Amino acid sequence: MSPKFIDREKKTAEIARVALECFTSHGYGATSVGQIARAAGIGKGTIYEYFDTKADIFFTAVLEWMKRLEDQFSERLDAVEDPVDRLRLFVEMSAAIVDPFDPGLARLSIDVLRHTLLQDGALYKRRHLMKEIHTGMRRIVITILLEGISRGIFRPEIARDAEKLAINLLGYLDGISLHSLISEGDFNLREQIEFSLESILRLITSDQAAYRIASKDPAGRCRGV
Repeated sequence: MSPKFIDREKKTAEIARVALECFTSHGYGATSVGQIARAAGIGKGTIYEYFDTKADIFFTAVLEWMKRLEDQFSERLDAVEDPVDRLRLFVEMSAAIVDPFDPGLARLSIDVLRHTLLQDGALYKRRHLMKEIHTGMRRIVITILLEGISRGIFRPEIARDAEKLAINLLGYLDGISLHSLISEGDFNLREQIEFSLESILRLITSDQAAYRIASKDPAGRCRGV
């Protein structure tokens, strides 16, 4: 009987997906390699055939999470044409990454942040990962802004500051989301973000587009003005 062929890349991804669920449910510190192995239905020794350390598993699991998010962003944003609606959707999806009412997601987000920033963190030596993710998110916002300018929806003069606007928006989203987690959800995160986004839209939209936006609620329904 010929030996069973194992697709190493596929198996690594399968273990990472199972590990992601474990890290989301229990957190990095409370998750052991043995737990991951049991959840994956394999022996603990088999795990080490694919990963050297738990930190390696965490890194690969986070990459799996980020890829999943990237696919979700692309799929949903590609289905929306209007730049204003696309910006709203982008902000909404970004806020959902750190949801104080989803303990598992909030725990995972905090773990990723902590292990990226602290020198003893599992992701500290690989913090280029977070930089690449933020750069990708920044490009999405810049693309939306420039598209809005080309269609006469956003003011043309904001083109020179598109990157700064994108950096500030992402910085705000990171900050307000972290503040919400620290405050244990004692304010409505989505309401606060929507309030700030509408303020930004009033500043960057052209006069004609501003009238059209003001005539609709955030869901796009006419207000009858």
